[in-house]
Amino acid sequence: MKTCLLWFRNNLRIHDNSPVSYAYEQYDRVIPVYLYPKPTTTGDWNEAGFGDSRKAFLDQSILDLQVTLESYGSRLYVLRNLEAVDLIQIALDHNAEAIIGGVEMAYNETVDQKNIKAEGKSSGIFVKFLEERTLFNEQQLPFVLQKLPEVFTKFRKLVEKNSTVLPTIPAATLSSLDSSTITLPYEKIKLTALTKDDRSAVPFEGGERQGLKEVAYYFKQTGHILKYKETRNELLGRDYSSKFSPFLALGCISVRQVYEDLKQFEQEFESNESTYWLFFELLWREYFQWVALKHGKDLFLPQGLRPDKPITEGFNQKAFERWKNGTTTDEFVNSNMRELSETGFMSNRGRQNVASYLIHDMGIDWRAGAAHFENQLIDYDPASNYGNWLYLAGKGNDPRPFRKFDTVFQANRYDPEKTFTSTWS
Repeated sequence: MKTCLLWFRNNLRIHDNSPVSYAYEQYDRVIPVYLYPKPTTTGDWNEAGFGDSRKAFLDQSILDLQVTLESYGSRLYVLRNLEAVDLIQIALDHNAEAIIGGVEMAYNETVDQKNIKAEGKSSGIFVKFLEERTLFNEQQLPFVLQKLPEVFTKFRKLVEKNSTVLPTIPAATLSSLDSSTITLPYEKIKLTALTKDDRSAVPFEGGERQGLKEVAYYFKQTGHILKYKETRNELLGRDYSSKFSPFLALGCISVRQVYEDLKQFEQEFESNESTYWLFFELLWREYFQWVALKHGKDLFLPQGLRPDKPITEGFNQKAFERWKNGTTTDEFVNSNMRELSETGFMSNRGRQNVASYLIHDMGIDWRAGAAHFENQLIDYDPASNYGNWLYLAGKGNDPRPFRKFDTVFQANRYDPEKTFTSTWS
């Protein structure tokens, strides 16, 4: 009986998931596993662990996948305090000849992929990673990876002209698993009760089933997509933007499925500047994924992608705490930071302003802010998070020397009645 481990990472879904389809098509016995992430400790900034909201959304998403697999007579084994290479011994213990997983793009994850492949080769375990996280695979890009444009607009024009989004694949036919043959401990995720904040822009739980509901809600049920370009800079409520990002970050929904549903909506109902603009934002996400793969650990260095630029920022713990806690002298910044602390989410407009304020007004190292976002955001994705922080710091993919936001002007423009600041005061 051919056996494999199916290693879930940031692809917590069944639909349009090439590792899942490959595993169940090629192997008779599939053992799904998930390595619970160890909280990143960034001692320089006193940032450690997961914020309550991020952990809750992750746990909800894992549990949703566990429930789905159980409905097919299988299980998702959640394993804690293990490294990726430990999967080799688990495979050997269960007479598995292969480990199948999805390709990740950020530095630490690619190191894991390289290490487990090397260990698998020396141990006689076949290790295969399949692409499922992006709109295009690497072979479709109209340039080799090392020639990836350093400016988004050039990337966008090239892929729009020369590349076709990969079609989704049918959902796999899952098989049951005789758990009596598995020696791994089985932990059913237990959710921590969190009081939902009535002010939250993300009043939903994590998981594949909820993610697919959100796509249907934003497209066909409400048609809010048709006003996306006009509403995307708003600050309050569920509907000013799609809120797909938390589900995309954990792979609860497939970016290719979102694209197909968007195209179907345009064919059945209407296409306009707003429907294009959602695709435009998906391309930004896509771009940062490839930037992360190309630049590796440089994404996390003080000078980022611009080693020619001097390091001018410093670090002041007390000032940083004021920024985190929303007790600076800028009420617009404070309100956004309080929203993040309470809900694990912040609008794109808010993120740009609080990042600019930390870097350019407070003179604090951009990496401290990026680490705090990593701790808190329910839609944390290393490529998008660090790519965006570098962009605002002038050390990433931006032709401008830096992007400084006038937060007073921004507050007057986007919150003229102070509805947002009063909500989060």
